Amino acid sequence: GGWRESKWGSPPVNSQGIGAEVRARIKGGDVIQSESQWRGLTNALSGVFCASLNFIDTTNTATPQLTFAADRDAATATSGVLRHGYLPRENVCTENLTPWIKQLPCQSKSGLGLLLNPYRLYSADFHSMGLSLSFAKGPKGKRVQQYKQRLSVVVDPSALGLGGDGWTLSELVDRQLGTACPAATRSTVRVIQPSSGLKLAPKPASTTKLAGRGVSVFDLRKQPNVDIAFEFAPQKDYGAWPSERPSISAHRYVTGHGGSNGGVEATLTNRGDRAANVTYLDVLPWYLRVYSHTLDIQTQAADGSWNLLRPTSTAFTPAIDRGRPSSVEVALVLPAGSRTTLRYSFDKGFLKYTEHPPDANRGFNIGPAIV
Repeated sequence: GGWRESKWGSPPVNSQGIGAEVRARIKGGDVIQSESQWRGLTNALSGVFCASLNFIDTTNTATPQLTFAADRDAATATSGVLRHGYLPRENVCTENLTPWIKQLPCQSKSGLGLLLNPYRLYSADFHSMGLSLSFAKGPKGKRVQQYKQRLSVVVDPSALGLGGDGWTLSELVDRQLGTACPAATRSTVRVIQPSSGLKLAPKPASTTKLAGRGVSVFDLRKQPNVDIAFEFAPQKDYGAWPSERPSISAHRYVTGHGGSNGGVEATLTNRGDRAANVTYLDVLPWYLRVYSHTLDIQTQAADGSWNLLRPTSTAFTPAIDRGRPSSVEVALVLPAGSRTTLRYSFDKGFLKYTEHPPDANRGFNIGPAIV
């Protein structure tokens, strides 16, 4: 499912839309020369993680020019061609989780891997997993590789029959923590606490702060086989703990009706007290032919007035039938406390009957926009 920011607040890591995403910077050469390396990468990842990433080809691969500038290689000051592919119909299942767990040093034998129960993960309200491999500056300025794995899960305790006054970690995930992974230099469980109303047992090994909120840290090296108990103070609306919404949020939807034309409308909201620099990227399949001259950007100030907002930079790549998707990139400065709307129109291309997806009556899947 999608991340519900109005209910869950800011995601702990970058939020992931429905489907599968691959992004890589291929060193050397131009877009045409990097195509064979890109195809080799997606096919290799498809085999390792038992996913359909081999279906990423030129028809659903974009080359962003403005987006992901902050993700550039800090050790080499960036070089190469950035490729970005998306499969909006790809679903995550247990055959993807098993190879993901095998990438952990101790797999599911010890450490945090013990908590990865597929039955609970795939019955959760939200589930997203991924990995990243990049270069960074290590000790003494040495260039090192940095490999990260991430897993985001949202579990509703009431759906599992757990009481409203509290539960334990083992009851929540149906797994018991054991000892720390011997190959890990650090193995901790961190609990971000609300401002009040939550008690933890046993006592954490240490405490710290994150964005002004208290964080309890349980160290598996000092506290092996720990089972964290969560005890909540009674409240009228159980489960409605206030969560801080992100300062920047986006919502995009398709407009129009019929089979000939339509449009896209995206709303960017800046809840902060100062202006924010953002980059909006939207990649649409080749059969949605975007008209760049229809791009219209309006912003609503805190006093309710609407004004034309000029982007600081734009990049538009037109689609090629059955060759490449169209992409719209816009760099904006969102005023403080503003609501900005982007609109542009497209025509729908004629598809062969063999190009319609299974159960075409449910419509077509389009990848999410990226901010």
